[in-house]
Amino acid sequence: MRPQPAVNAFALKIAAIAGMTCNHIANVFGASMPEAPTVALYMVGGLTFPIMAYLLCEGYRHTSSVRRYAERLALFAVISQVPYSLLFGGQGNVLITLLIGLGLLRVLDCGNNALAKGAAVIGGVGLSFFCDWGIVGPLLIVLFWHLHDRPRGSALAMTVVALGLGIPALSQAVADPTPVTLGALGYYTVGFGAATVLILNYNGQRGRPMKWFFYGYYPTHLLALWALTLLL
Repeated sequence: MRPQPAVNAFALKIAAIAGMTCNHIANVFGASMPEAPTVALYMVGGLTFPIMAYLLCEGYRHTSSVRRYAERLALFAVISQVPYSLLFGGQGNVLITLLIGLGLLRVLDCGNNALAKGAAVIGGVGLSFFCDWGIVGPLLIVLFWHLHDRPRGSALAMTVVALGLGIPALSQAVADPTPVTLGALGYYTVGFGAATVLILNYNGQRGRPMKWFFYGYYPTHLLALWALTLLL
């Protein structure tokens, strides 16, 4: 008898939080760290956005109010922007990327005008160019949404994005094998691969509720990392 998937939404969120923390530590402190730990942190960091994008689609599918879902994302996107900018500059943080993705899902799911849908996708992707994960973020969200009902559709979505980002990363790592380029290669191969395995083993169950913990953790850990840069 085939075993049932054992990964619930709580486990996915913990993996995403762990990966996000590792990735940000590597981005902030990697230049002063040994090569091997830096590359390893980037690899673990590759877990984060695919899981966040997938859970956004799941959240949209099951939420009782898209408006309240969007309001939560918008509120914490605003709260998080100050510590994010202190660490990484003026681009928008990942919660803005997710908010754009949520808006695209709403338009694609509810709109009847193909031209309007196309314009919304182009506009959303263009706006995301100025945010964390750039245009890849909403594109992966849309891929997850449209491929959800296909067998192994999530793996197909991940493969498309991993190839699109991993091939250039491989080229850069071969040409100039630094901790950053090797870390990027591991991010799109090891990290994305691990995220795909977790997503494919998702059982559709919520697990322990931690909605507010995740929203609060994001700006809090950014602020903590910024404070560490002042102390070290």
